[in-house]
Amino acid sequence: MIKSIDRKKIVECVRKEVKKANKEIIVTMLLSEEIENPLPRSYHTLLQKKVQQGILVKRLGFGTKEEYNQINFMYKFNSKNYIFKYEADINYYQRLIIIDGKLLFFGVDDMFFQSSYKQLIEAFLSYFSSLFKKGRKI
Repeated sequence: MIKSIDRKKIVECVRKEVKKANKEIIVTMLLSEEIENPLPRSYHTLLQKKVQQGILVKRLGFGTKEEYNQINFMYKFNSKNYIFKYEADINYYQRLIIIDGKLLFFGVDDMFFQSSYKQLIEAFLSYFSSLFKKGRKI
């Protein structure tokens, strides 16, 4: 199943599900977008809380080294449970968040979706893993 989510409600829907995370949160971000129009501080506070609870957060940003450094400075997690890398080629960017390998949120153009369809989640996990392995970390 794939469920469409209203753009105005996507952050709240994601936040609600992130609160339930028990093992791992996988996230991509367009670095320039986060710099120009950051997600609410409450979202980052929640991620930090999850990291402190022992939840592994893997974040892959798409953009320049300078943008990566700026985001790294904005959001200091300082934990072995938080791994943040970047990919310079933004052509590979796909907006997504996967929670515990069981729930996927993703965006296409200006539309947002949620799915728990296992094969779809596995496809997005494969995409993420291949780029995350190559990702750079400073």
